[in-house]
Amino acid sequence: MRVLIILISAALCFASTLKAQQVKIGFVQVELVMQDFPEWEDASKTFEKELESWQMQLKEYESEIQSMMQEFEQRAMLYSPERKQEEQEKILEKRQEAVKFYQDVFAQGGRAEQRRMELLNPIYDKINRAIEILGEREDYSMIFNAQGLLFAKQDFDLTGEVLKILKTGVEVSPSSVRGSSGPRR
Repeated sequence: MRVLIILISAALCFASTLKAQQVKIGFVQVELVMQDFPEWEDASKTFEKELESWQMQLKEYESEIQSMMQEFEQRAMLYSPERKQEEQEKILEKRQEAVKFYQDVFAQGGRAEQRRMELLNPIYDKINRAIEILGEREDYSMIFNAQGLLFAKQDFDLTGEVLKILKTGVEVSPSSVRGSSGPRR
């Protein structure tokens, strides 16, 4: 009984505290912010060009291996057993080189992923900082990423305000960066 009275008292105190504070909530459509933020577009284009270059290198490997195999098939009858083995080993080495290149660039933690994060992390930091600035300036209690929302009135959409802040320029200091894995979710 005593515990129940304490719990009810605590709940009443908490409820009265909430009534005293005005809860202000909003959400941001981060995907739209990124689409309309020139720095994001520039970084994405840079990454796409680098990605295309790596993909071309991979195609060159494939083409070279295919060419080596065709040449081997055409001349295999003319080769001695030792020469056949040498040529097959060359093809195998080229395949292994291609696999290593693929893993170094495209596998998880590879150069492509590292480069993408190198280009995009500063932008994520700016977006997060702009959201923090808006939240502090307008005294928001909570700002959500719209990606996880199932329903919200458009009155709570802060996307345009975040874009205005970003377009006026956002400085990100090391102390304001809480990790650059993307906008907070």
